[in-house]
Amino acid sequence: MTAISPALLSDVTAALREAGRSDLVDRLVASATAAPLTSQQAATLLGVSSANTVKNWLEGGWFPGAFQTAGGHWRFPLDDVEAVRSRLDGLRDRNSCRDLTPVDGDDASADPPLS
Repeated sequence: MTAISPALLSDVTAALREAGRSDLVDRLVASATAAPLTSQQAATLLGVSSANTVKNWLEGGWFPGAFQTAGGHWRFPLDDVEAVRSRLDGLRDRNSCRDLTPVDGDDASADPPLS
């Protein structure tokens, strides 16, 4: 099987989500990204434009399973990226409804900023 590029994966998963086929999105993402993700791949799946955003969130503790390779490059488990994406989707839904109450009931929300 040929590897799918992160850009194509993003386009296909977006089209499948629009068609209401999240079941196929999950299967495609799992098969296409069985190995840990690079910061750029994680950024693409999270819908952010920069791998630096993902690295900033890493410093904030949002990817507990992330690790560095011997060459110093970060790798992100798909489960961690999916968990962050779920949180971001929830925040986007709340923002679209203009629900500005803190998630945990305090003013110091620990959610990553949308970018």
